[in-house]
Order: sequence, then structure tokens, then C-alpha cells
Amino acid sequence: MKELVGGKERKDIEQLVAKILRDLGDPEPPLSLDIVRQLLSLDLKYYSSTDVGPLAEFAHRIKVAGKQLVARPSLILDVVKKAKLSGLWMPDNRQIFIDKELPTAKHRWIQAHEITHSFIPWHSAFLLGDDEFTLDPACHAIIEAEANYGAGRLIFLGDRFLADAKDCEPTFKNINLLKKQYGNTLTSTFWRFVEERDPDRATFGLISQHPHYSDIGSGPGGEPIHHFVASPGFRLKFPHVSAMDVYAIVKRNASRSRKGPVVSGIDVLPDISGSPTKFSLDGFCNSYHVLTYGRVV
Repeated sequence: MKELVGGKERKDIEQLVAKILRDLGDPEPPLSLDIVRQLLSLDLKYYSSTDVGPLAEFAHRIKVAGKQLVARPSLILDVVKKAKLSGLWMPDNRQIFIDKELPTAKHRWIQAHEITHSFIPWHSAFLLGDDEFTLDPACHAIIEAEANYGAGRLIFLGDRFLADAKDCEPTFKNINLLKKQYGNTLTSTFWRFVEERDPDRATFGLISQHPHYSDIGSGPGGEPIHHFVASPGFRLKFPHVSAMDVYAIVKRNASRSRKGPVVSGIDVLPDISGSPTKFSLDGFCNSYHVLTYGRVV
């Protein structure tokens, strides 16, 4: 699958984040987003379904499909919800808005995402409603992927997380320690660990419902899978293996515990040539989802 963030854009975003971290004196984790916003002169506000005032105030500046929302500013909340937005950045006022009804644990990532929009130079035209960009859904997906990439680089302190991840054994216990060290969610820490620690090695991360309890964390449409992330090495050697294939081996190796360590063992997946390949499994349940880390033996 084609990467949404191009090589040049990735390098430019990395350099922008590196400059911010240098300007902050190369801080230790966890990174304070308050000092990042102070450096970038950004204001943070919250909105909710019971208080659309903060959004309505700027409705006349927001464009949807190239058309300004001026007739009924109160409709702005409906527009935001329909677009499934959890945050907004207003370039002309240097303000970030976050939906305060979302779980607090998600606010850090959303804020970092909107901060990233603010410092990527080419995002301003898009977010100010330039028709050339607004009418192109593919461009919107790229812009959002770039903001996600920058957010990850920011809250995991550039290459600092990778160095710390390589200094420890690839276990869920250590992923939890890195979560606490960097002040980010377990899910985002887990995701980054899988993608970055051993890119050439076949590793995967599965975020799913508990295979023995249908009432825990069922995915969209009742599916058991929430997210599946694989290292470049896994995608190269196991391109035919689906998230459901991985879920099947997780189910075979999961205990009935509803919290804490729940998956352990060795199981087999066929590689691209059909040869059976052993994977060690290490999974943890946070009461909502089971997060399973798989690593070729």
C-alpha cells in the first residue's frame, strides 16, 4: 500500500519537529505541549455539544467544499461531527479547538495533531478553505496523514523514543514503561514501538476485542479488529497475512483474564513462500482492548 506521507514531506516534517525541540532546549520526556504552544504562540480552547460558542464565533471563517458557513453559524457543530473532527486549528487566529467530550486520554494526541497543522507551512492554504485543496478528498487524507506523522515525531521527541526502545527488550512490560516515561497513551506507544523499533524484522501489533469476551472492545460494525499495524519487514515477508489471520493465532494463545497480561506463547504464520514461521506473542488487556505484540522468533 502506498504511503500517504511522501519521502520529501517526511524529511521536511522531521526537520520542522527537530527545530522545535532544539528551540525548547531538547527537553526530556514527557514533552509538555503547553510549552510547545507557548513557543508557537498558539491558544487552546474547548468546545462541546452544549457550548458551540467557541466554534460559532469562527463559523464565518470556515469553508466546507469551498463555501463559507455564514447563514447559520450554529450549524458548525453539525458540520464538525459529520466530518468526524475531534479538533480544529484556526490559522488566522492561531487557535486550536478540542472536543472536550472526548476521553481526556485522547486530548494529548489531538492537540499534537492540531499543533502539527500549525507548523507545516503548506497546510495553511488547505485549512483556510482553499478550493484547490478542499474539493480533493485524496489531498485531505494526505494532509491528515502528515499531521499524524508530525504529531508522533513531536510527542515521542523525534529519534529519542527509537533510541530508548532499542535499549530495552521488546516486551509489553517495557512498552508500559515507555508509555509512562513519555506520557502518551498505551495504544500510541505500542503502535510506535511496533513500527519503529525493528523495521526490518517481521513484527506486528494487533489491537482487538478480547477473543473470549464479545463485550470487550468490539470494533466498528461489530468486527473484532480495531487496528492492525505491521513493520515494513512484516509487510515484505507476509503480504498475504491479514489482521483476521493474526487474530486467529491471538485467540489460540489468549487466556480468559480480562485485564493485564492475557496473550503469550509461540505460534506459526506462513511466509510469502508458504514456509511456516514462528512468532512469539505477548499481549495485554487494558479492560477495553487486547493489544498483542508479535515478533518473529
